[in-house]
Amino acid sequence: MSFSANKKGGYSIIEILIAMVLFTASISLTIILFSNSQNVLVNRENNILAKSLSNEGLNGANVILKNNWQSIADGQYGLSWENNTWSFSDIQDTQGIFTRKITITTMENSERKIKSAVTWQESPLRPEGKVELATILTNWVNVVDTGGDDGGGGITGDWQNPQTLGSVDLGPGNSATDLDVINKIVYMSAEASALVKPDFWIIDATDGQNPVIKSSLDVDSNGLNAVDATQNYAYAANQKTDAQLLVIDTSNILSPAVTASFQLPGVSGSNAVGNAIFYYANKVYIGTKEATGPEFHIIDVTDPAYPNHLGSFEINDNINDIYISDNRAYLATDLGNAGLMVLDVSNPSAIALLGQTFSSDTKSVFNIHSSLTLLGPAQEFYTIDTINPADMIKLGFIGVGNVINDIVARDTLAFLATANSNREFQVINISDPSNPTFHSSFNFPQVATGIDYEDNLVYVSVRSNDGLRIITSAP
Repeated sequence: MSFSANKKGGYSIIEILIAMVLFTASISLTIILFSNSQNVLVNRENNILAKSLSNEGLNGANVILKNNWQSIADGQYGLSWENNTWSFSDIQDTQGIFTRKITITTMENSERKIKSAVTWQESPLRPEGKVELATILTNWVNVVDTGGDDGGGGITGDWQNPQTLGSVDLGPGNSATDLDVINKIVYMSAEASALVKPDFWIIDATDGQNPVIKSSLDVDSNGLNAVDATQNYAYAANQKTDAQLLVIDTSNILSPAVTASFQLPGVSGSNAVGNAIFYYANKVYIGTKEATGPEFHIIDVTDPAYPNHLGSFEINDNINDIYISDNRAYLATDLGNAGLMVLDVSNPSAIALLGQTFSSDTKSVFNIHSSLTLLGPAQEFYTIDTINPADMIKLGFIGVGNVINDIVARDTLAFLATANSNREFQVINISDPSNPTFHSSFNFPQVATGIDYEDNLVYVSVRSNDGLRIITSAP
């Protein structure tokens, strides 16, 4: 009996020792897990702070470059905030454990890349942490314009809270289809409910709160689908199969008059109407709906009274939008696997396809520079690297809820005219092209059809009697 009791007592001591070892191991593991958890939280917090500092670096450098484009040399800089003003200082700046370095690199004559890198060292035993953001800034003032239409100054104020500055009622039976703005004068195309109603309007928006219709013009058509203007002339895509291009003399804004009515050669069919247009350096680039014959044409309008056809290109579907830059034509089309087409137009008599992408019908395109094009295929907004049209790269996208009818961009924001019934006007932040984000929106009574920008004002054509909306930022 005694031996048995001692045996049981021995087992109890062993069990106690094992329990103590297990308890000690458990405590140690808990400490390690807690420590690792703390490290994860610290790392996550540091990443969030570093990303905020990096984004602040992009915004600060953006402001500095916009105001001092010519005087800021390429190189590496720190950032300083003094007297409510951003400025560059030294080659880097330090915020606690974080070191920030801004790198400025010229890409093209009117483009510069801003890279904002933030690094930190949490402990000697841990690798260096790093967050890096980049964007490309365009000096819009130096960009060759499309006819005196450079858009003026950059964005200011709070565009997360857009406001209506003014509007214009075109009257019953008139639906605006597109617009172009030069020096606060708005040139607007429209569809009318009757042939006797006006298809073209000139609006003086010098006082943005009280825009005034100066004149209108009936061009004896079912309507105009698009318009692009320069000093003294407006060029319109006409809904007539025997006069797809109209040239309108606007030198007297009180009395516009048709200067020329031009039929595109080699084009026929009931859909062979003007649908998209772009003016650049004494040339008009015009696209039709799907027709028998070529849909894309280049017209010399050095003498606006006598348009001269230079060349054409077969697309085999509707051309919905056109943007011209650096001898390239960026086309938004309905063609399968070619929603975005890029053409070489350096020689109008020998237009060549450089590349195509997107299977969705595409209604709008806007090129910022060779490596960044904004696109509206289906119901989404895309940022595209088009530096090599033969191998275009999709950088990022965001859904917008319906068709994007037109796009214009300024600085880090893209402004969209859409068919979304709750957000016809939308603003997208493109400061990081790989991650475009929703910025704000505005509800109109009808579909937004066209859009333009000038001096922190966005002008939108709307498919309703209230055909012009002027939008600005909150102070």
